[in-house]
Amino acid sequence: MFKHPDVPNSPVSRWDARWKLAALTVAAFGTAALTHLATVAVAFGIGLLLLLAARLPGKWVRGRLMLFAIAAMPFLVVLPFTLDPTGLGWDLGPLRLSKHGIVSGTTVFARCLAIGCFALVLIGTAPLHHTLAAANKLKVPGLLVLLTGLAYRYAFLLGDELRRVRVSLRCRGFRMKPNQHGYTTTGHVVGAVLVRGADRADRVTEAMRCRGFDGRFHTTAAFRTTPADIISFVAIVGVMVALLAWDRW
Repeated sequence: MFKHPDVPNSPVSRWDARWKLAALTVAAFGTAALTHLATVAVAFGIGLLLLLAARLPGKWVRGRLMLFAIAAMPFLVVLPFTLDPTGLGWDLGPLRLSKHGIVSGTTVFARCLAIGCFALVLIGTAPLHHTLAAANKLKVPGLLVLLTGLAYRYAFLLGDELRRVRVSLRCRGFRMKPNQHGYTTTGHVVGAVLVRGADRADRVTEAMRCRGFDGRFHTTAAFRTTPADIISFVAIVGVMVALLAWDRW
């Protein structure tokens, strides 16, 4: 799940990472502030158009959008039966299906997918270290940028450690079962992975200090602004401002 796909050549991938990060951040927060289904649907459509323009692998996009959909599914299922039960709706046996609840649940669901589209465009059209360098150029604290980069890399390291432990267990005939032995072994595995991760962190810290690490974020990434970058930024921000105005009025 953490594996980053190859960045395809597209207009979005050629967009300067600083302007892209700023525009998509505004788009995500602007979408989160929308409250009506019509405006949220437009924002979702914009997110899908950006995904198409980014030319990202369909399987990679669908799998991750599915995670956003699963996260928002409870709102789509619960709100129609719990929000405004005395208003306009339909009786389904002992339950009442509220029209206002259906609209509200659909709005939350579409809003979550729209934000997911913007996030996938951001992380799928540039390597993560390039995006982190752009964040640092936009005055995001260097410590936060460093912690994000290290957390991302450590997800792979801990995954590799867990994979090796699982192979060792299977070679010794262990099969996970819902009993005391299975739960105890799982606890020991988690503890072993965390201990190995802590030991590796100590070694990485010593290696970084030996190489002169001073606690600041350094990068060799070069950025160059073009008129197309500014136009794209203004277009995204302008559309979000228009959607917010429409949503409020």
